[in-house]
Amino acid sequence: MADADDIWAAKSDEELLQAASELGEFTEEGERIIRAELRRRGLPPPDPAVGRCSRCGKAIFRTDHRDACTQCGEPFPSEITQTLRDDRAAVALVSVLRTSDAGLLGFAKSLLDSETIENFVRGEHVQDLFGVGRIGGYNYITGPAELWVRADDEERARQLLDGVSELPSDPAAGPNGDA
Repeated sequence: MADADDIWAAKSDEELLQAASELGEFTEEGERIIRAELRRRGLPPPDPAVGRCSRCGKAIFRTDHRDACTQCGEPFPSEITQTLRDDRAAVALVSVLRTSDAGLLGFAKSLLDSETIENFVRGEHVQDLFGVGRIGGYNYITGPAELWVRADDEERARQLLDGVSELPSDPAAGPNGDA
């Protein structure tokens, strides 16, 4: 079996940065190896830990999605739990697509999901909520549905969705919209 250092040395920069953004999911040894590989490549270090588990001493990072230690299950102290909740609530979001086309919206969502880019749709289920329903593809009271992502994922999301809004509405249509 290959040495853990060699495994991480073989990973791409993107894979390494993704792992660095999820350091709370790794053991202390895994964290040490990832940090060392980041330094070796000259990549930016991850944010420092916000605390340590009171039972096992494992580092707790702002990116931890749980309220308990992933290593031993000890609940985090209330001040750390509050810090993590405040950070989760302060996530900046940006709209990357506005459309009234439910098929296009589903396609765009699946592209983002396949690249593990967190996203949500605003207004998807209110299109037919008011008495007027959809006119010209969307409800004029609520507007088109919008696809939102975290601000730090915006560039990647826009690259994935580049040209998506230009898909023909008729799948049998040619590049100029003629069948």
